[in-house]
Amino acid sequence: MLAQILLEARALHLDRVMLVCAADNPASAKTIEHNGGVLEEAGQPDHSSVLRYWIQLSS
Repeated sequence: MLAQILLEARALHLDRVMLVCAADNPASAKTIEHNGGVLEEAGQPDHSSVLRYWIQLSS
C-alpha cells in the first residue's frame, strides 16, 4: 500500500514525503525503510515517541 501511495505522490510531482510512525511499531518502521525511508529523528510530540522518516521521490 505504501508503494502505491508513493507512486501517487510522484504523479503529483512531489520531491519528497515525510512519514511518521510510533517508535514501538517496528512493522511500520520496517515498511517505511523498505520503501526508501531515511530516519530524520525520533521525537516526542505530545509525550508519545515517534519516528520521523523522509522518502526522496525525485533524483
